[in-house]
Amino acid sequence: MSKYQNVTVTREGHVGVVVMCSAPVNALTFDLLDDLSGAFHELEADQDVWAVVLCSGMRLFAAGADLKNLAVVRRSGNLETARHMQRVFLQIENFPHPVICAVNGVALGGGLELALSCDLRVFTAKTKVGFPEGGLGIIPGAGGTQRLSKLIGLGAAKRLIYTGETVRGEEAYRLGMCEYLADEDACLAKAMGVAATICTKAPLAVAADKKCINYAREHTLMDGLEYEQNLSGDIFETEDKSEGIASFLEKREANFQNK
Repeated sequence: MSKYQNVTVTREGHVGVVVMCSAPVNALTFDLLDDLSGAFHELEADQDVWAVVLCSGMRLFAAGADLKNLAVVRRSGNLETARHMQRVFLQIENFPHPVICAVNGVALGGGLELALSCDLRVFTAKTKVGFPEGGLGIIPGAGGTQRLSKLIGLGAAKRLIYTGETVRGEEAYRLGMCEYLADEDACLAKAMGVAATICTKAPLAVAADKKCINYAREHTLMDGLEYEQNLSGDIFETEDKSEGIASFLEKREANFQNK
C-alpha cells in the first residue's frame, strides 16, 4: 500500500500490516508518531481492512521518547511530547477494528505504552518490557500508569512502575500484560494468525464488540448494558447479521461483506 519515512503499510487479505522501521531503535520521535498516525488514518479509510497487525522491522519493538530531547525540556516541552504520544496512542486504541501488536524484542517506556494501546499483544520468551522512568526522575506520561493498571490490576502495575522492574515474556504473560506467547521466530506469524482468525468473523460485529469493551472501562455497568443493547440492535440491521445466521443454518462458511 504505502511507505512512509519511518513506517511501511501493506495489506494481506483483510489484515493491514504496519511495520515501524525507524533505525536504529524505533525511538518515538514526532516524525515516527506522525507516520504511525498517517498509517492508521489510511487503514481506517480502507473498508477492506478488518484488523491490523503492528510490528517492528528493527531488532527491538520500540524505544521510548528521545532522552536527549527530554534532558533539555521543562514542563511545557514535556507536555507537548506527552500530548503528541497520547494523541497517537488514543488513535490506535480507538481504531475501529482490532489492533494486534507483535512485540519481538524490547519495549520499554514509551514503547510499552504504544503496545498497551493495542487490543491484543503477542510476546516471546525473550521479549523484555517495563517502565524504567522512575530511575530517570520521570513517570510513564503517555498512558502507561493508566493502561497498565487497567490491564493487570493496581497491585501488579504499582509493582512494575514503582520499582522500574523489567520482565521477560513468560512473566509478562503470567501477569496478563500480553494475551499470547509465541516462539521467538514466530511472533509476527502468531499475530498474523490471530488477525486472520478475527477476520473470519463479521467485521461490523467485531467493531461493535470493541466499542462496547472500551466503553466498559470508563462507565458503570448499567450505562454499559444500555450502550451494549443499543449497538446490538444496530447490528441486527446489518446484511452481515443475516449472512452469519444463514451460513450457520446452511452449514457453510459465511461470506461477510462489512455491510
